[in-house]
Amino acid sequence: MPQFTDNNPLVETESVPPPSATLPLPQKGEVIGQSQKRIFGGEQSRAAGFTGRMIFANSRMNAIEESGFDPVNMIDVAKDNLPFVPDWLERMMQSTKYKLYNTNKINFSTAQLRRETGAVINDSEIVWIEETYFPQLGDGPEVASLKKEARTEAIRAMETEAGAAYQGLSQEETLLKAAADAKRRAISILKKRAETNPELADEIRAIISKVRTSG
Repeated sequence: MPQFTDNNPLVETESVPPPSATLPLPQKGEVIGQSQKRIFGGEQSRAAGFTGRMIFANSRMNAIEESGFDPVNMIDVAKDNLPFVPDWLERMMQSTKYKLYNTNKINFSTAQLRRETGAVINDSEIVWIEETYFPQLGDGPEVASLKKEARTEAIRAMETEAGAAYQGLSQEETLLKAAADAKRRAISILKKRAETNPELADEIRAIISKVRTSG
């Protein structure tokens, strides 16, 4: 058996890279090699995450408002504040758009407040953000429009803080992405169900065949 020694001709000599201690460390925000990954501080990374949440939530709220829905209409607000009625029953009586708006409002609010106050959110901060960014009973269209602009400015401030850590989408692109994600989830669910439902599987195949033929 050949002995692999430093003088053995079977062993090719390789250039050994210098010790890592002599290599320059990547600087903050520097691209490593050909990778698009960058190194960012924890604050920037968190701000980037909050920015994405706020943009998504705000785009959904704006779409609901622009559909003509009043998020503080008397009927839904009354159902949301019924005395001696459990929350689950109140939600059953509320309109879908009211519940969607409030869900996105909470997402926007928690992203903003987590950034400004940390992990703990107290009641006074919830009241402050409600009155600053969202329509209230008696506000009127001018005040509601101003609060809509305030949400946009809050997003811009968060995006500025995130800097290059946030490679964001426009609000329109965010809506399109959400729709595409929902479509993929629906297709995935249908495929899963088709595994145990031959009739559904046949219907899916027929639809795919029809699309291919028409295409």
